[in-house]
Amino acid sequence: MRIKVWSTAAAVVVLLAGCAGPDPKVPGSSKAAAPDASDVEIVGDPSDPVNKIAMQSIADLQDYWGKQYPDLYGAQYEPVAGGLYAINPSSDDAPPCTASAEEVAGNAFYCPSEDVVAWDAEGLLPELREKFGDFVIPVVMAHEWGHAIQARSNFTARTVTRELQADCMAGAWARHAKDDGVFDVSSADLDTALAGILELRDTPGTSKIDPNAHGSGFDRVGAFQDGFDNGLSRCKVYRDDDPMVLELPFNDVLDEASGGDAPYDSIVNGVPYDLEDFWSRAYPEVTGEPWSPLAGLEPFSPDSPPMCGDQSAEGFALFYCVPDDYVGWDNEAFMPRIYQQGGDYAVASLLATQYGLAALTRLGDQSDEKTSTLRADCLAGAYTASVILYNRADTSTYRISPGDLDEAIKALLVFRGDADVERQGAGFARVRAFREGVINGVAPCLEYQA
Repeated sequence: MRIKVWSTAAAVVVLLAGCAGPDPKVPGSSKAAAPDASDVEIVGDPSDPVNKIAMQSIADLQDYWGKQYPDLYGAQYEPVAGGLYAINPSSDDAPPCTASAEEVAGNAFYCPSEDVVAWDAEGLLPELREKFGDFVIPVVMAHEWGHAIQARSNFTARTVTRELQADCMAGAWARHAKDDGVFDVSSADLDTALAGILELRDTPGTSKIDPNAHGSGFDRVGAFQDGFDNGLSRCKVYRDDDPMVLELPFNDVLDEASGGDAPYDSIVNGVPYDLEDFWSRAYPEVTGEPWSPLAGLEPFSPDSPPMCGDQSAEGFALFYCVPDDYVGWDNEAFMPRIYQQGGDYAVASLLATQYGLAALTRLGDQSDEKTSTLRADCLAGAYTASVILYNRADTSTYRISPGDLDEAIKALLVFRGDADVERQGAGFARVRAFREGVINGVAPCLEYQA
């Protein structure tokens, strides 16, 4: 999705134009500070492209933890010594901790009893690389090294907490890899790595106390960003329910039967009115002034776009029109495609960002485009928090479903074009802003900075 700000003397229009999601960008060759992988020995084919990336990652992870572990835990780091297994499940022998190589299919794991790291070099890693670029492989390895650190530090907690701490540690390592030039990591690489984390989320409806729970996409992306932003000292203090885990249950049998997705028409016809209800409550709370409802809604055919001020919105798919105070969207191609590819809450969250822009306009916000975009994303998160809390029960029947938060993140992360990153902030930053709104509500969004 391509986002533009179109300014003339007569009108200022904030517009989102649809396009296909970007192809994953390969991070490129390593910089001069890249780790030396020559001493990394694996059981498997060291010439395989995914194994080369994994080995390079492992070389740096061993070095990184050798430096960080003593400061973090007051003891020397013991390198992973039980073996590194790059498994082709269709042909290889079983690695330690398994009865057959087939158990590795679609998986990567650390086995504490044997101090072993193993990964599916035939299916999982090539598929992730094809979808999400090279850097997703180092992120997977960094997550497994997080589990190795847990074994060395005797960390005990629920499964989901251990998984989220490993995600946090992967985020802290990713920050080091980017800042220290270990890998050539762009904003697009971080976005696609986060998209890869979303791919590995729990099935919607999983309980946080499930012994196999790894976290929703919202939880896992949040933990990765926590480590990226705040470092290993934050990851070290993870405990059960700190950070909060949002593994949400289905609301009822019908919600579960539908997979948590409402029909498209019910979203585009109903969510704008729920957003009006939300802002009629939230706006007076933060400003002391009443909320002025938007002048209108304009679902349109791309063959017959509406006017905004004195100019046509031709070529654009979703926008808030400032001079005429309405939200418009392509109701035949773009938004139905978002619904099909992202789910019902992908559509709802994008509509919520436009209402966020309307709220900022009413507040007289004068921030630059990148900041106003992030503030609107944050406000979409604040609206989402209201739906989660169900704190407008007297006027709203909207309830969140498992997977909805992940759909919102996907909408902000994936459905955007290369031009967005420089002008409005990377998807990584937009997801961070959305999470801020979900966790802390409207007030922080109004002063949010990139």
